[in-house]
Order: sequence, then C-alpha cells, then structure tokens
Amino acid sequence: MAAKVTSYFYALIFVRHPDLRPLFPQAMNAQRDRLLKALLTAAEHIDNTPALVDHLQNLGRGHRKYGTRAEHHPAVGECLTGALSKFADSVWDTETEAAWVRTYTTISQVMIEAAAVDELRAPAWWYAEVVSHDLRTPDIAVLTLRPDQPYPFRAGQYAGPETPWWPRIWRQYSFASAPRPDGLLTRSRNWSPSAVDSEPRGSPQVGRMHGPYALDVAVEVVPQ
Repeated sequence: MAAKVTSYFYALIFVRHPDLRPLFPQAMNAQRDRLLKALLTAAEHIDNTPALVDHLQNLGRGHRKYGTRAEHHPAVGECLTGALSKFADSVWDTETEAAWVRTYTTISQVMIEAAAVDELRAPAWWYAEVVSHDLRTPDIAVLTLRPDQPYPFRAGQYAGPETPWWPRIWRQYSFASAPRPDGLLTRSRNWSPSAVDSEPRGSPQVGRMHGPYALDVAVEVVPQ
C-alpha cells in the first residue's frame, strides 16, 4: 500500500505541477523509497519533538541541493494529501484532512526555516574540479576533488556526487581524510559493478560541492 501511495503522489505532482519534474531523477524507484523512508522516520519520532525537529531540519537543509524552494512546499502538500485521501478513503473525512493539513504545514515550515537559516551561512553548493576517479579494487572507488574555495571540513561528513550519466541521482561517499594542504579532498565508497561502469573517467570534470552542514555534503559533476 505504501508503494502505491508514493507512486500516486509523484504522479499527481508531475501531472498537476509539471514545472517541478526537473527537480527529480528520470528513474523514480530510489526517490519513491526515499520519500517513504523520510515519512517513516518522521512517524517514528512523532512523540519525540527534538528528534523530529532535527530530522525535518536536516531534510530542509538537504533539499537545497535539489533546488527546492519555499514556494514548492504547498504543491507537495496538496499532492501528498490527495494521495493519502485516495488510499485511505475508508477512514478519510474532513476532520482527518484538516488534521493532516495542519501537520504538513508545521512540517514544511520547519524545513523552510532550516533551509533559510542554512542559506545565510553557506551556498547550496560551490564549484569543484574532479581531479581523479580511481578504482582501487573492483568494488571500491576513490574520488579526489579540488574545491574552488577552502572547504570547512568536519570529521564524519559524507558526500553524494551527481554525474551527467545519472542526473538527480546522488551516491554517498565518505571522506578518506581531512583536506590536504593543497586543498584537495579525497573520498571513497563501495560500488556495485553497474555503478562503477556509470561513473566518469578520463579528463577532469567541473562539479558543484553541496554543504557543508551537519554530516551532509554533495558534489554534482557536470560536463565541461
């Protein structure tokens, strides 16, 4: 049932608000799972306000890399309400809908405020050059980046690069070490064979580095 709700939700988004389609990847399987995970995490913390707020703030900050803006949230709430009402029609009534609208309004406001605060202290991304992409073993890749300005590193961060081969798909890397004296960053991760085959090799690429905040940064690789 959950899969049907998320699929219907995205169908509503793309039909009613086609201008939002470029914010999402072409292949939506992972995105549907990500939405469900976010909703389940929020539900798990519903009685733990500090944990719930922290989760929502991280979501709000993280969505900056997708180009999400405050004016997008009402459309999301509208379509999520539509999807829930369709698949919970046996218990859905005006009172339930009003309660959900209040809940979503609160959720979106926390996310919007967190994104606004983050925007004051850091750009959504800054540019970096992909200096090298090395396969150390058949399933471990190491990526070296040269950001266009000093990167405020904190131990424990991870990053998710996006490549032209897989637009709007962000894979997670961990940092192998703190930035080198020359400013280069080295990151590594385990790979599946299909992921390795899809990654850029050869000439350096120019990309965008998202963050840093909390433990989440990301790099978007784009063609020169």
